Amino acid sequence: MPAPRTTLCLSLAVLVTMPAVALSQATAPAPPTVPFPDGAIPQGVLVGGVDVSNLAGLDARQRVFDQFVTPRRAPLPVTFRGRPFTIDPDAIGYRAEVDQAILVAFQQVPAPGTTVDVPVAQSITTARLREVLTWRATEYARDGRDAAVALRGLQPIIRRASLGAQIDVPRSMALLGPAFLAARPTTPYALVVKRVRPSVTSVGAVVVVDKSAFRLRVYRGTTRPGGAVMKRIVTYPIAIGQPAYPTPTGNYSVIMKQVDPTWFPPDSPWAAGLEPVPPGSGNPLGTRWIGTSAPGIGMHGTPNSWSIGSMASHGCIRMYIGDAENLYPRVEIGTRVFIRE
Repeated sequence: MPAPRTTLCLSLAVLVTMPAVALSQATAPAPPTVPFPDGAIPQGVLVGGVDVSNLAGLDARQRVFDQFVTPRRAPLPVTFRGRPFTIDPDAIGYRAEVDQAILVAFQQVPAPGTTVDVPVAQSITTARLREVLTWRATEYARDGRDAAVALRGLQPIIRRASLGAQIDVPRSMALLGPAFLAARPTTPYALVVKRVRPSVTSVGAVVVVDKSAFRLRVYRGTTRPGGAVMKRIVTYPIAIGQPAYPTPTGNYSVIMKQVDPTWFPPDSPWAAGLEPVPPGSGNPLGTRWIGTSAPGIGMHGTPNSWSIGSMASHGCIRMYIGDAENLYPRVEIGTRVFIRE
């Protein structure tokens, strides 16, 4: 099935738009599709605003082509957020029905001293217009930037979210549609910008583990004059891994939370022969387990409170049982965890 066309006279507007690659411009019209009457067009007759009085059909056709069609087949200059490109009407199927207008011109009989202007029907293939403009929208789109957090020293820093931008295809079509039916302007048309919201607009809590100080600090974003900052809200003493089983450094996130966990011996020589330990006062994980994306490493309470402030664990971050219970509701799945020496 052929693509739909939008057809209208010079005095009407068509709601379309498109980017394009520059195509070579025709210098002469195609042969007439219909024979013209003999003789000349009556005095006072215009076609699309072009005076064709007393011209034979082919001469009138050439004049209308030169003065009306050719300017409208020039690439349309546009910009998107200051970036210029052009939209070629030929690429989106621009047509002007000059032959039909010339036939109508022969039939006009203007009163003495008056004129009659015969409109030229013009059309474009709207499906092609939308397709090309959508392609440009993809090419020029800028995604929204998600909020994120980074570490400067041991201080988390917020990178605020920002809006992205892309071409608003329907509104740009409405803006540029009439331009395809007119002579080309010297000032480019600015396409309509549609703002794109980022997926993540806040960072929530952030955990920073300072191994050298045996401290775990929790930060949360807060708004101050000049922008959002990370404010420290609580600090806990901790134990970290022994030299033989060091707590890893790096950037991680919370991937699991569990109340009253069961301890299962890991696949490691130091745990050989040990049995799982159910929840209770002797559980090595205490009453709360907060697992991280570092394999096998988590934050948890410990019944061995004497170990806090030392390198005593097998890689995990030990806390007083009460502190682990206090930390538990402050973090969520996905909370960033920075572990530093």
